[in-house]
Amino acid sequence: MRGFIITGTSSGIGKALCELLLEDDENQVFGISRTQNIEHENYQHHHLDLNDIAELEELEFPDWSKAEQISLIHNAGWIGPIQKMGKQEMGAIAATYLINLVAPAVLSNQFIARYQSLNAQKVILSIGSGASRTPIAGWNTYCSSKAGLDMLSKCIAEENRDFISLSIAPGKVDTPMQNDIRFADEGEFPRLKEFQNYHKKGELVAAKEVAEKYKIALYNPTKYVDTNRVSEI
Repeated sequence: MRGFIITGTSSGIGKALCELLLEDDENQVFGISRTQNIEHENYQHHHLDLNDIAELEELEFPDWSKAEQISLIHNAGWIGPIQKMGKQEMGAIAATYLINLVAPAVLSNQFIARYQSLNAQKVILSIGSGASRTPIAGWNTYCSSKAGLDMLSKCIAEENRDFISLSIAPGKVDTPMQNDIRFADEGEFPRLKEFQNYHKKGELVAAKEVAEKYKIALYNPTKYVDTNRVSEI
């Protein structure tokens, strides 16, 4: 039996990955999101807003003591305010870091504490972003929070040798986030037309296609471990 804890299962990569994993009868999936869009006998949903630290602290992970593998997938993410620094509201800045970095750190801490004594293969997979390595005007909070997520993944790998900690970026994917990006203010986001063209020219990859690659990575995580533990799918 394999157990998977996935954030952001209501849409995009998270929903597609959840559905693919549930195709295998031996898998159990624990989904975390504000909206439940999946119904399956092997799926357990937890309604949670990743902005709410108090809710995060009260979260209880499943008892999977007999599992062969247990994985935590940090999929939920938010592009945040697409604005240059100096124009943003404090609440929007805080929310971006809470969703993209603070929540993964809290959940990773709880995951390690909960399952470290088990003999199962234990995996923490962060859905990264190429933006973590490239500064993009208007994406300051997103780029920096995703860079922090990459470093968090590396630190976990360094500290916990019995956990496989990976950060893998998906590339350009057709998700609700891309839709938000296409309607940004070009004055705040100079690369707007470039991202609009990704959609017009059909260069965005379907979420299910990317999820299939992540499923392979989760089933064979040791093949994705390198010196940096940060890569692209």
